[in-house]
Amino acid sequence: MKKSLRNYRLFFHRLGLLFFLLLIIVLVSSIILPDTGFSEKENRVLASRPALKLDQLVSGGYEKQFETYENDQFPLRDMWITLKATTDRLMGKVEENGVYLGQNGYLMEGFNAPPQTQYDATVNAMTAFAQKHSDLKQYALIAPNSVNILKSKLPAFAPADDQNPWIDNLKDSLTSAGVTFIDIRDTFTDHKTEDLYYHTDHHWTTLGAYYAYLQAAAVMGIDTSSDSYDKAPVSQTFKGTLSAKSGFRSSETDEIDVFLPNGDNTLSSVVNYVDEQKKSASFYDTSKLNTRDKYALFFGGNHAQIKISTPTESNNTLLVLKDSYANSFVPFLAQHYRKIIMIDPRYYYGDLEQLLQVENVQEVLYLYNANTFFADTSLELAL
Repeated sequence: MKKSLRNYRLFFHRLGLLFFLLLIIVLVSSIILPDTGFSEKENRVLASRPALKLDQLVSGGYEKQFETYENDQFPLRDMWITLKATTDRLMGKVEENGVYLGQNGYLMEGFNAPPQTQYDATVNAMTAFAQKHSDLKQYALIAPNSVNILKSKLPAFAPADDQNPWIDNLKDSLTSAGVTFIDIRDTFTDHKTEDLYYHTDHHWTTLGAYYAYLQAAAVMGIDTSSDSYDKAPVSQTFKGTLSAKSGFRSSETDEIDVFLPNGDNTLSSVVNYVDEQKKSASFYDTSKLNTRDKYALFFGGNHAQIKISTPTESNNTLLVLKDSYANSFVPFLAQHYRKIIMIDPRYYYGDLEQLLQVENVQEVLYLYNANTFFADTSLELAL
């Protein structure tokens, strides 16, 4: 009995020493190791050490900023995220950081209903813009996310909000204001057995973008009868943001494809990255295939303003107000417009009214995924 008690004490004594040693190692590592500016795994900028200011100390803001900094710069952060996700999965947990562990290999980001005041502000800005520019043809394509189309693959009792009532209300409001709403939900439901979304990422695949383009083209009066494409896989090692954010399925990968026009009348485009003051003859930045964020293959990622010029017979100019879903979609449109101007309101600080006049815009397309559209406030500010 005494020997057993002595062994227990020895065990807990050693366990305490081990725990203390781990704390010392973490503390020393956080002091010695340089801060990491960008997480390739999570595809985001990490918090830097906050400046020590008296007003921030008094308000409590410094403590919050420092806590975020410590979380982002924790030694071996990527390893701990994966370890935690693995442990949670063994314990039966199917959600991590808003990402659900779905069936058939799908990771799915949940939808959170926006505050009503925020939603109203965005819709009011869009309807006011539509009324002010009633001479322009205006379209809106708000793509449903996988949590909507593939909801049958969600874990049982997953508390994800339903996107459909919000999309329906948006459709009614914009239609009343003269904006043509391109509703692709039925089309995606008809093709839901195909890979419309990546398994490890929140974006639609190029195939999903293509189906959306076909429906949009029919609504926008675009003749696709001469369109012809070769499907080319460019990567089979894509690990998306949902895998990084959750730590789930960290060893699994997706394939990225591009659809290359192959018709006799295929036209070459010039892509002008306005702020960066550079031009390219391709929609694709293949150097991004060597990075974590392989979806940035399309236009090299998100930019404030991109102008695409194509020597088409049509002289029309299209303005696209967008998020990253548009990056794999717009190449399909390029063959049908003399000029396409892509504006990402999250990064654009120019005068949109002046842009409309200078570029002689005839058509406007809002192209977002629903999760980003209902969560973001930058579109209202841009309009």
